[in-house]
Amino acid sequence: MSKNKTVAFLISFALTAIVASEASAAGDGEDAWRMYSQELNGDVYFFDNSRVKRIVNLQKVWNRVRYKTSVMGASSYQSLLEIDCSERTERILQNTYFSDKHWKKPAMNTDMTEKPKRLIAKGSATERLSEILCDQ
Repeated sequence: MSKNKTVAFLISFALTAIVASEASAAGDGEDAWRMYSQELNGDVYFFDNSRVKRIVNLQKVWNRVRYKTSVMGASSYQSLLEIDCSERTERILQNTYFSDKHWKKPAMNTDMTEKPKRLIAKGSATERLSEILCDQ
């Protein structure tokens, strides 16, 4: 194998290993959590592929964020998100902030209040998630 091919192979292997370790580190040793976005600020987004529920044009999905730096004392976040594929809107049905990066220590009680629908922002992590869920 030439030197360039060897270097390319090693880089590809390393990137695959990093993505796999991030996805498996999404929580609780569960294989169902898939990474779908890593933002420029270092925040990493996951969704639980095993619990996606489709009801006509609505997708209900558990979503997690691991913050690169703490956000008001929270290191991670989990929500039940409703994505309307036909209207391209999102609505948070419930959410919890956690003081650790592994979704184990809630920083406060789970907020069970449904939030109003809002348009999915272009270029956002939620837009990438909606493309995965809605465009299947």
